[in-house]
Parts: sequence; C-alpha cells; structure tokens
Amino acid sequence: MTRTPGSHLSPDEIDSWLAGTLSPEWQQHLDQCQPCLERVRSERDIVDQIAGLPLLSPAPAFADQVMAAVTIPDPFAIRSLQATRRRVFATGRSLALAASLAVLLLSSMAGSIVWSLNHQDTLASLGTWLLSETAQVAWLGLQGLASNLLEQPWYNGVRSLLDNPIRLAIGSALASAGYFGGVLALRRLLALPTQQVAHAGI
Repeated sequence: MTRTPGSHLSPDEIDSWLAGTLSPEWQQHLDQCQPCLERVRSERDIVDQIAGLPLLSPAPAFADQVMAAVTIPDPFAIRSLQATRRRVFATGRSLALAASLAVLLLSSMAGSIVWSLNHQDTLASLGTWLLSETAQVAWLGLQGLASNLLEQPWYNGVRSLLDNPIRLAIGSALASAGYFGGVLALRRLLALPTQQVAHAGI
C-alpha cells in the first residue's frame, strides 16, 4: 500500500485495527504516529463502553398494552349506527330534519305506489314502447355493423378462404399453432427461475 507523507489512519483502517486485521505497514505507522495512536485508543474506549452497556428489552406485557390502546376502524362502515343515532337525537333541529326527510321519503314512495296502481295501462304501454324502441335500435346497430363488415377490404379474402375447405383447414391449423405457441411462450415467461438470482437474498 502506498501511503502519502503525513497521512493518518482512515476510519476503515481504524476498524481493521479494532478487528485485529490491520496491515503491517499501517501497524508500523501506528507505532510511530502519536495522533493515530491516541485516536485508536479513544475508539477502543468507546467500543468497550458500548459493549458494557446493559441490553434493554421491553416489558413482557408491552405488546399487549400497545395493542389494547390501538383502535382499528372498520373500513366498510362510514359511521356506526350508534354515532348516527346520537347525531340525530342531539338537538331538536336535527331530529325535525330527520323526521321531515323520513316523511318525504315515505310519502313519495306511497304516491308512486298509488300512481302505479291507477295507471297500469300507461305503464304497460310505456313498457311496450320501450321494448320496441330497444329492439329497433339493436336491429339498426346490427345492420350497421354488418354493412361496415362487408365494406372492409379484407372481407373478400376471408370469404374466399371460408369457401375453400383446404384453405380453411390450413388457416385453422396455422391459427391453432400460433395459439399454442403463444401459450407455451407465456408459460415459459411465467415459470419460476431454477437458478439463484444474484442479490436475491438482500
């Protein structure tokens, strides 16, 4: 190791000295350099003091006390029923507002039921009209899709392929081979590696 004049031990060399693996050249420097010797002795004192500290561990019931103080909210409940009840009955104004909303909801439901019972013919005709309109829209969409398909430039080639059984068989065989090749390639990609990956344990 080449050492520049006036250089001292680096932190790595000090660690090597503490571990007893310091090179002879640096050991010779340490024997002749008073600042480095004082520094390594100071480091040795710090290491000895740290090694002499008592090991601290938590009390036996520490984990139970912590978990007893932890409150885990229900992720699916926005507000509990008891909290909602307390909020509704907190003041007279909130109680009156809740009662008004309940009466409005019940009256609208009752009115809807009464109107439905008195206008069954209207509802039946409305349902028939909606059904016919839906069927007409679906038929028009199917016709548009079919016409768009017929206007594609590749349609005649596909049709000629379907008309010839030999071409159809060759095309089916090629498509099946491509499909199975893709499945095998996907299985190869998803397979677990058999060799240990470098730095996998870090």
